[in-house]
Amino acid sequence: MEHRARQAYAPCPVSHRLGSGWADSFHAARLWISAAVVVVCACVSLRDAVHWYEHDVPGVLVDASGSVSAVALASPAGADARLRIGDRLEPAGAHQETLGTRARVEAWDRAVEAAHGRGYVHTLVRHGTQVDDVRLPLGPLEPLAWWTFAVGLVFVGLIQAGAGLVALWSNPESKLARAFASFALVSGLCLASFFDAHTARSLAPLLAFSLASLPFAGIRLALHLPTTAGWFARHARWERWGSAVSFAAGFGAALFQALGTHTDALFPWLSAWFVGGLGLLLLALTARALLAPAAARRPLHALLLCVLPPYVAMALFIGLLLFGVRAPNEVFYASLAFAPFGTLFAFARYDLWGSRALLSRLGTNLFLGAVAAAVAIGAGTAIATSVGASFHDALTGAIASGVATAVLVAFSLRLSDVTLFRSRAEYKPTIDRLSEELITLSSPSDVAHAVERTVRRWLRCDYIELTLAPSPPPDPEEEPACSPKAAIRLVVSFGGRPYGWLDVGGKRGSALFTSDDIDLLRTIANHGGLALAHAHAYQELEDRRRRQAEAWRGEREALVETVAAEIAHEIRYPLNYFRSLFDQSAKSRRLTADDVDVGREEVDRLERLVSGLKRMIAHRIERHPTRVAELCARVEALLRDSLGRVRVELDIGADATLSCDPDKLTQVMVNLISNAVEACGPNGRIGIAWAAGERGGELRVWDDGPGFVGEASRLFAPWYTTKDRGTGLGLAITHRLVRAHAWTISAQRREGRTVFAIGVSATDIVRDASVADDRESQDRASQERVRVA
Repeated sequence: MEHRARQAYAPCPVSHRLGSGWADSFHAARLWISAAVVVVCACVSLRDAVHWYEHDVPGVLVDASGSVSAVALASPAGADARLRIGDRLEPAGAHQETLGTRARVEAWDRAVEAAHGRGYVHTLVRHGTQVDDVRLPLGPLEPLAWWTFAVGLVFVGLIQAGAGLVALWSNPESKLARAFASFALVSGLCLASFFDAHTARSLAPLLAFSLASLPFAGIRLALHLPTTAGWFARHARWERWGSAVSFAAGFGAALFQALGTHTDALFPWLSAWFVGGLGLLLLALTARALLAPAAARRPLHALLLCVLPPYVAMALFIGLLLFGVRAPNEVFYASLAFAPFGTLFAFARYDLWGSRALLSRLGTNLFLGAVAAAVAIGAGTAIATSVGASFHDALTGAIASGVATAVLVAFSLRLSDVTLFRSRAEYKPTIDRLSEELITLSSPSDVAHAVERTVRRWLRCDYIELTLAPSPPPDPEEEPACSPKAAIRLVVSFGGRPYGWLDVGGKRGSALFTSDDIDLLRTIANHGGLALAHAHAYQELEDRRRRQAEAWRGEREALVETVAAEIAHEIRYPLNYFRSLFDQSAKSRRLTADDVDVGREEVDRLERLVSGLKRMIAHRIERHPTRVAELCARVEALLRDSLGRVRVELDIGADATLSCDPDKLTQVMVNLISNAVEACGPNGRIGIAWAAGERGGELRVWDDGPGFVGEASRLFAPWYTTKDRGTGLGLAITHRLVRAHAWTISAQRREGRTVFAIGVSATDIVRDASVADDRESQDRASQERVRVA
């Protein structure tokens, strides 16, 4: 029912990979040996079970120790004789006190065979020291008892053992998988050999082995669910020792039974041991489910719901029998039937054995089909025998008809899928191929062609067309007229908006459409709607990118034109002036001192213009700890002539230190102070203030001039100026350098002052002033080395 998942497993360590070939061979050998044992056991059990159909029994089944079966009486005759569980039966007239258990049981079987002519068995019933002489009437084993007790147990045991083989195959390295495989194999062999041990007795040693080994296998399984118990994992040798002791006990019980010595108390003790182990298994499972983490409780609760009721019923039934209390046989049969199915369902559904496998639909269907075929064969045999047919003829006919029916049903279903319901057979491959094709398409027309090709591949019709809706998609009510060739129209939509209409003509030969055809067409239309919505969104995104690129190119061209126009405008007047000077010189006129001063001023202005253009290019910032007070002193020294009598008012503190590029920040402060001097005049006030907080600091340059006109954000735009002889580049350069530091700058009016505020991030504020001192000493040492060199 499972096949391995196609996924990349995590590579195991080198130490685990060493000897992997030997480990794989060991796992394969263990799997094949286990499978061979299960097959042999099933064949022997079914062979003996067929022989015992309607076989004469004296109203009771006798186990391999010669005692009344601990399971159930075969007919009401045993109850009428007041036989009790564990009573030892002997044929009357035989002195068997000195015989071994095996010889005594064989003598009982011979006595039953010899009593077919007279219709009863003269029996001595020993219960302790009490001996009763009774006659047990012979009668055929009831068909219901045979089907449930013989075939039913073998069938359920095979399913249980098959589950163990699947677990052992899927993940042989897992301790949980091995524990479940051990429990499932032993319990499956126990069920498969149970009827044979009470009748033909060929598998009595195997039953003894199973009953002795099963309790520890169940407890071991409980200790590994859902993960290995902590103390059990820390003492791994306990598991190995327990497994060895359990195997030794099972092997000893099987050998003891096979030798045929005095084993009167063997099966009663094994039954008690089995009931006790089953109780411990249920208690351990309940405790693990209650104490498990939240993530593991759901599968454990499901396992308990599937396993707990049948096992509890089975344990109560056997326990009551051991104490001489009769219970309905149907309770035991139902418990035996549902326990393996519940266990297998819980382990496979929640992958409790950690197989990391995929549940195969084909494998599951084959398994369910085999179970259904086996049930049908059994039901057919029972019906045929009930109307007078012999069992062997009925069984042969049921098997032949069952196999023929399975083959014909599979062939008929396949033929129906190919001829009438082709959509069902083509559903998955069609959708897979369409999905793989649609993920590579981004054009609505390509999507439409792909949908049409997909429909044509499996649907034989005369007309197929996917009409695309205009862009943007219209309202759902706005639907174009349907083509007269179309027999079916499907709306291709996504998110409630139609993106097209799929028109499909009639089938060739006037064949009828099936419900599977309509379902597949709807699925294709849904995939097409999703793909068309994606294609439209992709086209809109591409159009938006194209428009943005065109707008960006336009802005760049406009910027270049603006810069060119500004440069042409700025250099036109100096060129005209120098041309006039050259003309005067050509006419032998002397240049005055004013002409030379004006020319020098124009040259200086052109030089400033070129320098400003160069500084517009972004430079790399080299940060160093810099004191704000020293920075302000440097700016005042550079602007001594421009400041004149104006003094810069400082409110910065002696220890204020920033991590910045000193040259770039000096240029910023020079530009801001120069603007402030020009704005406030020789009688104005200028100041620099610094304030720091937890989220950062603010460096403010202010003046009490008349302020600016218009929006403050326009002040930092290139070429924007309110001065008669300004270039409009000073504040643009200032803004560029501040942004290069990842800071902010803004202009505003506060209390009659124009304030340019530079926002400094908290990470660029140096809290420790000694860092700046160390940097200054390093700079002085470097300058000294340069001077000496």
